[in-house]
Amino acid sequence: MTPKGTLALLLLSAVGTHAAPQAPKSIQWKPCPDLNKQIFEEIGVEGAAFDCAKLPVPLDYTNPDSEKLELSLFKLNATKQPSLGTVLYNPGGPGGTGAQNLPYDGPKHQANMGGQFDLVSFDPRGTGKTIPFNCTPEDNSTLTRRATDSLAHTNLTEQFLNGGWDDAVERAEMCHATNNKTGQFIGTTSVARDMLQIVDALGEDGMLRYYGWSYGSALGEYFAAMFPNRVDRMLLDGVVDPNIWLLGHRGNFLVDTDAAIQGFAEECAKSKDECAIVNATGATNASQIFEWANGFLEPLAQNASKSKDADAAAEALVYLASIKAYIYGQLYWPIKWPALAETLVLAAEGNYTAILASSSTDETSSSSSAPPGYDRGQDSMDGIRCSDAVFQVDKARDYLPQIEYQATVSQSFSDVVYQSIWPCAAWKLPSKGRFEGPFDARTRTPILFVNGEYDVTSPIQGAYNASRVFEGSAVLAHSGYGHGLIASPSKCAAKYVTAYFVNGTLPKNGTRCEPDMSPWEAAKASAAGGGGSASRRWLQTINHKRV
Repeated sequence: MTPKGTLALLLLSAVGTHAAPQAPKSIQWKPCPDLNKQIFEEIGVEGAAFDCAKLPVPLDYTNPDSEKLELSLFKLNATKQPSLGTVLYNPGGPGGTGAQNLPYDGPKHQANMGGQFDLVSFDPRGTGKTIPFNCTPEDNSTLTRRATDSLAHTNLTEQFLNGGWDDAVERAEMCHATNNKTGQFIGTTSVARDMLQIVDALGEDGMLRYYGWSYGSALGEYFAAMFPNRVDRMLLDGVVDPNIWLLGHRGNFLVDTDAAIQGFAEECAKSKDECAIVNATGATNASQIFEWANGFLEPLAQNASKSKDADAAAEALVYLASIKAYIYGQLYWPIKWPALAETLVLAAEGNYTAILASSSTDETSSSSSAPPGYDRGQDSMDGIRCSDAVFQVDKARDYLPQIEYQATVSQSFSDVVYQSIWPCAAWKLPSKGRFEGPFDARTRTPILFVNGEYDVTSPIQGAYNASRVFEGSAVLAHSGYGHGLIASPSKCAAKYVTAYFVNGTLPKNGTRCEPDMSPWEAAKASAAGGGGSASRRWLQTINHKRV
């Protein structure tokens, strides 16, 4: 960054650094039954009723005369009185909309916070109808760390060199061509400034109270580094290391993923014949389950890599990648592990219907021939994370050392996950006024980081790294699987979350919580309560837009 650019960012960051006096409310909340109905119908299950509001903010924070952008805001009222104020919530992604997530995961987070806070979310830039980010032209809908065992895999470096980088460059160019007017205004820096506008418009005490899940943790870290004196409460769950996020190649974000798939196999074995794999194979331990899985995955990997028949190799790669991507997605939610085991038994028999149907749903969700849904920003994940990324290369050989590192991070999943990140290195829409650190600050109230020890996509080391640079903060570790605290509910963790939001109390260093139930127990409890199929429909809907 140039000295001139650095000075401009410093001046921008200084605005709003100190707590503002209580301001009159400028947000007018109203019931929005039509939008509630639309969201519930699209998700397929009724969620908590929410109110709506609009808030105009600058489109371009670097331009004092910028035109306005209208943010869509959504609110769940506190379930207990008296209300202690408002907590802003970002559900992650990047690309998750407030309207589609708040009615479903919002009540769970409210309960963990003690129920005395109103919860407000919004559609971040690039999502919903807030300058939605799409890379497919409207006239073309056809583009589309513990000891562990591992799943069969292909060579990531060969994928990169044999068309992977070319595809990434083409993707970056397509996104630039279709979003060149607004694509530079959707980065995390601008969204952090939007949050400051929301805080001031709430008319409370001018302080941010915030719950950021997944990518929402990166958004919180940006806000905390830019406006440390405006932080009253900030809980970051399923934590992204801010310095790795800034680079854009995601570094070691899969470092605990092999431990997560190991956990699936171990929990399956513990559940005995309640796990479909054990029922079908008689396996008694995790190693036997991996051996069974690789019995049908390894031939696909071999055919994909070595078959002289190009069509056969391509077909094998599609099946292998689809199965492993499906497994990866299900690892986010332990409550879905029993169903995952059932699906894998079918796959072992050559029945890939459920897996391919899931993949097809994600790929065609933005087709122009389908009725328009609420979220028009189908490519917002790329638009947001890539506009934040400072790591750029011009040629494949310059990225190759990073590819070779990525291949070592997860033996089971590097070959099917990292490809989606490659376009960021060729991105042509850098975020305007982008904050590039440093991410080290003493916030007015220390931050609470919460992270699972076997998080499939946010390794706990990221939480410890972030805690080191945000002075006075603490890490609450839990041994649950999945991604985020609500994936493995814990009364122990909820107690600390409530104490933090109500009293500002942090857990002592080294505090660790256990989940309330195992994955198979949680699935049975959900089914017994009538929420099993509804929960699965919602989780399937949001899975494809979460880091």
